[in-house]
Amino acid sequence: CELAFQAGVTVAIRCSDPSRTDDLLEQLQKAIRQRGWCQGSYEAASMGGIQRVLAQRNARQQGVGQTLDVALGDLASLKQHATATVAAARQVAACTKGDEAAQGSGVQQLLDDFGLLAADGSAVAKGGSRRVDVEADVAEVCRAALEKRGGLGMLLAHDAFCLVNRARGTALVSPEEVMRALRRCSMPGGLLRLRTIGSTGALAVSLARTSDGEQDQQLVKMATSVPLSAFRLAAELGLTAAEAQYLLRDAEGRAALVRDDAPEGVFYYPNFFNWY
Repeated sequence: CELAFQAGVTVAIRCSDPSRTDDLLEQLQKAIRQRGWCQGSYEAASMGGIQRVLAQRNARQQGVGQTLDVALGDLASLKQHATATVAAARQVAACTKGDEAAQGSGVQQLLDDFGLLAADGSAVAKGGSRRVDVEADVAEVCRAALEKRGGLGMLLAHDAFCLVNRARGTALVSPEEVMRALRRCSMPGGLLRLRTIGSTGALAVSLARTSDGEQDQQLVKMATSVPLSAFRLAAELGLTAAEAQYLLRDAEGRAALVRDDAPEGVFYYPNFFNWY
């Protein structure tokens, strides 16, 4: 078959199978009758010139509008939740203030129990961020807590870490910072003494002016009249059971005390062989 265009061009189509030629001719006639080229295209990629530019601009404007709608919706939601949060915070602050006036703050009471409050009621820790500030806080907190417990008192390293952070409030420090400060404060001439206690290698801090001999004398004196247990020692000196147990085992290791593993519990007695 031959196709004659208005531009004066004639295209001849020849197929080996006449049926294919008829099918092709039928499809061409159908496409010409539908006049699909007059309907345009909705695909921006197939547009050219100004029409394509306008379509891209409309698409960008639509995307910006949707983004602004979402942003404004989130802003309104944020304002609503912020208002509710502020109201709740004020209510909690009012309740906390009333509770403190009635029975005192739990944290303040805890700090007072460990001797971590100054005479004016403020914490002994200052909460500085420099290394020297952290070292000063660690030294002061440990000194106050140990003096509150007496010369025999000691603090396990993890207990010292907790006390320092409680005293500093929101200016928290890491375990590495506390241990570095404890080692600095335990250098010759320092305020504290850091040592390893027990077979587990636990670290404890005590005042540098205390000695093992003084501790042994006090423990022997306490165990002379009544057998000494970790629970009794903890109750009398304000220690934890773990700290009291470490003290007694250290004294046993220095042969100042002897241990009796009785069915009722573990009790310590003075080592009478040291008297001869």
